[in-house]
Amino acid sequence: MKSLELSLISIAAIAFLNACDEPVHSENGAEFTYSTKGMKFDPNPDMIEKHMTFLASDALLGRETGTAGYDKAAEYTAKQFEALGLKPAGDNGTFFQQIQFKRAYRIADSGVLNIVTEDGREITLTPDKDFAIGPNVSLSESTVTAPVIFAGYGIVAPNEGRNDYEGLDVKGKIVATLAGTPDGIQTEERAFYGSRKGFEASQRGAIGLLSIPTPTREKVYSFERLVKEGRLDSPRMSWVSPEGETFTRTLGIRGGATLSMEGAGKIFSQAPISLSDILTEAESDSANPARFALPITATLSQKSKLDEVYSANVAGMIEGADPLLKNEYIVLTAHLDHIGVSKTNEEDVINNGALDNAAGIATLFEAARMIKANGAPRRSILFLAVTAEEKGLLGSQYFAKNPTVPKDKIVANVNLDMPILTYNFQDVIAFGRDRSTIKDAISRASKDMGLVAKPDPMPEQGIFTRSDHFRFVEEGIPSVMLATGFDNGGQKAWATHFSDHYHRPSDDMTNDLDFKAAAKFSELKTRITYILANADERPLWNKDDFFATQFNGPMTDEAAKK
Repeated sequence: MKSLELSLISIAAIAFLNACDEPVHSENGAEFTYSTKGMKFDPNPDMIEKHMTFLASDALLGRETGTAGYDKAAEYTAKQFEALGLKPAGDNGTFFQQIQFKRAYRIADSGVLNIVTEDGREITLTPDKDFAIGPNVSLSESTVTAPVIFAGYGIVAPNEGRNDYEGLDVKGKIVATLAGTPDGIQTEERAFYGSRKGFEASQRGAIGLLSIPTPTREKVYSFERLVKEGRLDSPRMSWVSPEGETFTRTLGIRGGATLSMEGAGKIFSQAPISLSDILTEAESDSANPARFALPITATLSQKSKLDEVYSANVAGMIEGADPLLKNEYIVLTAHLDHIGVSKTNEEDVINNGALDNAAGIATLFEAARMIKANGAPRRSILFLAVTAEEKGLLGSQYFAKNPTVPKDKIVANVNLDMPILTYNFQDVIAFGRDRSTIKDAISRASKDMGLVAKPDPMPEQGIFTRSDHFRFVEEGIPSVMLATGFDNGGQKAWATHFSDHYHRPSDDMTNDLDFKAAAKFSELKTRITYILANADERPLWNKDDFFATQFNGPMTDEAAKK
């Protein structure tokens, strides 16, 4: 793992840190301060509990995108924005940005994966034992028959000197890749490369995909769990553009399947290198197994039930007070959806999503209330409750690509997703903080509250790429995800939530929630927002940051420091 690099900050940002309590004036003479000292913050834990109680109630049936339960949550959110005095920032003067989604459900027992060897021998694979096929959002029915190419991890990482497709011709072929990503690449960058496997295969003309488990991947999320938890029967979704195009990054891919270890063994039964040797090399220090054509032809078939559904982002705004900077926007996001009702035989099947993410929405409301009470900062603040985060960060992706304000005027995003509010946190994490000058605002706000801002304590998880803020990153916008830290019992609290409650019905209001901690979290993000919104200079990526260069984001000028 590479060490975290120090932020490269401009002269203006250095001046900000050295004189953060000094007032500044806009062109109309209004006075602002970089610091939040002297402002009145009175976060209300009772209101946070009230909001969470409604949003995490059984009546909303887990707030799954495209359901009446989610729509009730969206209506509630719009009413809170209106009551707080926010301006509508959705479509046509409303709080709602309506999104059309294409939705797909798999038709049970329709998935087929057959293998024929070079000598004509058929190998039978059993559904939900050897392989699993989910729904296809683009095709109601598809069949693909083609030779299979094993492409290792299927990673293309030019800055690492790695191209797993080098020397392979996959046009018109089915590509088999190892699940996960190889060690040796910085974790957030590794997660980014892993998310692009389907894109890289489709760019090279592949028509099908097979995912092969590794021992490490099985420990993280096993094939057995995939099948037993019923996730394959959950709908898959993609948004439809205003022009009527269904969004996809894997154009040309017509079929895909996830293999179990047993199924992968059958795929490799005739291979020149055994699966065991492949997996040993895949988890070695080099993590660079041989890549080759498998001596088989595969047939992949699936049937899906397709329909369309509408679901809305909810957007409200506090307009900035500076006549020039009010045309720039700090966007605060939190996802409003959750995963709905589990298809199991358990007594409790409603995934209430109290911490994931009723907590984020409730603390977003409190931030809006405190900003209204203290007065508008220089820049405008856009509060955005997004849909379909659990479907692949789709609501935030739609907004980031089709914003209701000018895209080039969105200067930062601070995201709030599943804050662990079960203990009195003493330190703060902001995933991605060391990549941009947003770090300065986080450090100052934390210090003002007697908190300590600390680096990501679990970089191996690549969380920076896994929530709604990353959709803004993909548009070049400096972004972070704010979270409570690991001190004072935090590490245990995080571990308990992920092992016992994450994406389970037990993430509900009966847990030992700490609403005073929730109030403190609301105050922290309010202070961060003020500092970002009042600064002379917009937030910038650090010079030559990986994601800034990937997505052409605005960067600090290293020469300005000299």
